[in-house]
Amino acid sequence: MNTFNKVLSLLIAAALCISSSGCKKNEDTSGGDSAPVNSTISGKVHSPTGKSIGAAEIIAGNYKTKSDKNGDFSLPVAAGTYQLIIQTGGGNVFKTTVSCTATANQNTALTYSQTKLNQVGNMAYIAGTWDKIETIINDSLGYMAVPITVTDLDSASNLETYDVIFMNCGALNVAHMDSLRYSNLNGFMQNGGSIYASDYAVEFLTGDGYYRQSNSSTQWAFRNSNHTASGIQILSTCSTADLGGFIEDSSLCTSKIGSSGIVANAHISDANLVLLLGKDSIDIDYNLGAWERIGLLDAPFTSIINDPITNEPLAATTDFNGNYPGGKIFYTTFHNEAQGVISSDVQNILQYFILNL
Repeated sequence: MNTFNKVLSLLIAAALCISSSGCKKNEDTSGGDSAPVNSTISGKVHSPTGKSIGAAEIIAGNYKTKSDKNGDFSLPVAAGTYQLIIQTGGGNVFKTTVSCTATANQNTALTYSQTKLNQVGNMAYIAGTWDKIETIINDSLGYMAVPITVTDLDSASNLETYDVIFMNCGALNVAHMDSLRYSNLNGFMQNGGSIYASDYAVEFLTGDGYYRQSNSSTQWAFRNSNHTASGIQILSTCSTADLGGFIEDSSLCTSKIGSSGIVANAHISDANLVLLLGKDSIDIDYNLGAWERIGLLDAPFTSIINDPITNEPLAATTDFNGNYPGGKIFYTTFHNEAQGVISSDVQNILQYFILNL
């Protein structure tokens, strides 16, 4: 056989080997896109106290699903070994990673200890008069949020140690904000920190009506161009604008004109909340008068619960700038009354907000 024929024969043999599965030396055990989906991984997502966690993300390689309202999940995957991730809110504050192997034509059931959702970030709360979100965080769910005060907002470096800050309604009954505190909260958000605020605690975001120049700040430091040191420049779209804040009044405008009573069949537009509750409407009991009603809501805020008759927003969220991790805000006109009993639906909604900041 001449040299040309030898080379040609070798090339043909190599091509046949490449096209034949019998020539493969190693199999991909991670379950690539071309591998058959012929097994499942299942479990129940829960908090340290055993509370079921719905709408949690479960990720194994390219395979994803979410837990149902009871915390249960079943994820179809290809056979292989995975670093399975369970997380809420993008995994910034709550995340569990567990190694597991899925066997072809079988279900791999994760143990109860493996599916506990762990806290990986730091949370703080400011105590209020009418609200105790910390009772859900620490007592009901079994996670840890530490108490801080309004004066702790004076230190930007202190805020940097937290990933989430919860603002309870009535936290500003005695203390007030000033230019430095608003500036530090703005920086906290810009650096990826997240905030939950309820009812009157919107004042941490949009202003408490007091002009206070901080001794350690040389200028009034907030983003609102519609506020001035000498008074309020009223926006036609927000007749109740207050001095202070770092959120534009044209994005979120509220006023203390809510009356006590039940909002029946409040509509839920957030798909994860619908998945969590198993329905798209709830009744909300406003058992105190003068709650903050949202008169204006605009970008970057999005309404997620609305009054079914007036279409007025009752809860809103935002990713703030949308171009960096974290930076989310959840704001609710309702909350966990310190002196009352909230419904299981509201309890589950507040639990969702806590876990998804």
